[in-house]
Amino acid sequence: MRQNIFSAISISSLLLIFFMFGYDSTKWYGNFFTFLYRVNMFIPFILGGLGITSALFGIKGYRMVLVVLHLFLLLLFFCIYLKAFFVP
Repeated sequence: MRQNIFSAISISSLLLIFFMFGYDSTKWYGNFFTFLYRVNMFIPFILGGLGITSALFGIKGYRMVLVVLHLFLLLLFFCIYLKAFFVP
């Protein structure tokens, strides 16, 4: 039962990070993601860490898939943040 909860937390954080990557601030759902970015601009990394740790405690068949997807999105956000910070 606990493994189902951890997997659900990991999947929900994965979806939230995925939608944060390509949100449109002019749409009806844009206010929520704008709020998340205004709270802290590193929210995708925090949610990614939460998702990876909960995926490691999740259902055994989905662990590696969830961890790889989280790492891919974290790497994507990391490259975007590096480009935004260091490329003039």
